[in-house]
Amino acid sequence: MSFSHFSAVIFQRQLVVFREALVLFVVVFAGMTGCRREAPPSFSPGPEVQELTKDLEDAEEIAIYEGLQRQIADVLRKTSGTPENPIALEEEETSDHLKLGYSVYAHYCTQCHGVSGDGNGPAAPYLNPKPRNYTHGVFKFTSTPYGKKPRRADLIRTVRRGVTGTSMPAFDRLSDQEVDAVVDYVLALSQRGELERELAMIAYEDEELPDEEGIQEIIKELLSPWQDSSDQIVMPVTQMPPMTDKSVLAGHQLFLEHACNKCHGKYGRGGTMENVEVGVDTWGNKAAAADLSSGMFRGGERPIDIYRRIYSGINGTPMPAFEKLFQDNPDAIWQLVHFIKSTGERRRQGKPPLSEADLPEASMSEKSTDAPTESETKSSGESA
Repeated sequence: MSFSHFSAVIFQRQLVVFREALVLFVVVFAGMTGCRREAPPSFSPGPEVQELTKDLEDAEEIAIYEGLQRQIADVLRKTSGTPENPIALEEEETSDHLKLGYSVYAHYCTQCHGVSGDGNGPAAPYLNPKPRNYTHGVFKFTSTPYGKKPRRADLIRTVRRGVTGTSMPAFDRLSDQEVDAVVDYVLALSQRGELERELAMIAYEDEELPDEEGIQEIIKELLSPWQDSSDQIVMPVTQMPPMTDKSVLAGHQLFLEHACNKCHGKYGRGGTMENVEVGVDTWGNKAAAADLSSGMFRGGERPIDIYRRIYSGINGTPMPAFEKLFQDNPDAIWQLVHFIKSTGERRRQGKPPLSEADLPEASMSEKSTDAPTESETKSSGESA
């Protein structure tokens, strides 16, 4: 036997041993993990549905509400499908477009926002601020008036640029097709969540669900605000004037005069720095007035973005709309925008934070420490 032939035989035996070891490893690993395919993702019942049976003791009541929980799940499965085969409300079956949306969402979004879009993904407990819960149908940063649904373009912009100062990154490398699809999937999750909440409320109050015709009527009413929002966009009442030192100072005066400092602090450092409690948001999380001096404007740093936050407020938060307060002086909003922009850019320009020396005249500073006037409170409250 030649040396080369002997080496070949040895190699063949080693290969057999390796294959046997590999087979043994696969068998052992399969025994540990099982050979079953991973279960497909499924939607979890929302808290309102779970509440239907919470603290019940009477067996008859428990049976009634457990039955209603199953009925709600059946309705949602029929009208909204499953995560992998989603159905848009008022549609009869899934589409390749929504399936693509699920694929993108599953890859990039579920870790934070959860399979159901409720903001309870596996990473959520470690994040602050918390990931958005879509199931309420409320989105913070929109181009529409206060309390209105977002335009589709608003969600596309959020996906593209992310949300500064949060764990929401910019997905600017996704294709237009992928962004369109994942936005429509998020809208489907949001509308499914709204339907679930509505059905849970009806089940709690009536101890029964509407018939199929009634459910279709609920869906029609639920979708109407979404459809209407496409034509509702906040545009400035006046054109933005040039930003000057004078307009910035005027904005600071308005900031103090109308008690913006009560939440954001007289230097714009925010509720956290000023130790100001402003309550909770729609999702039950502790709200905090923004630190304007950080330069991180979550709703966008363009002047029009800041204008809309002042004019329309921020949905789901204690930040009200100031549209009516400034309806007789629309340029005042632009002056506030100038002050906020200037405050946010100080760090980038190497300037020190605002101090007492930067405050407007003493009389205005003293006025800012007083409680808001009755007319200011009324105007602010009506706008909200």
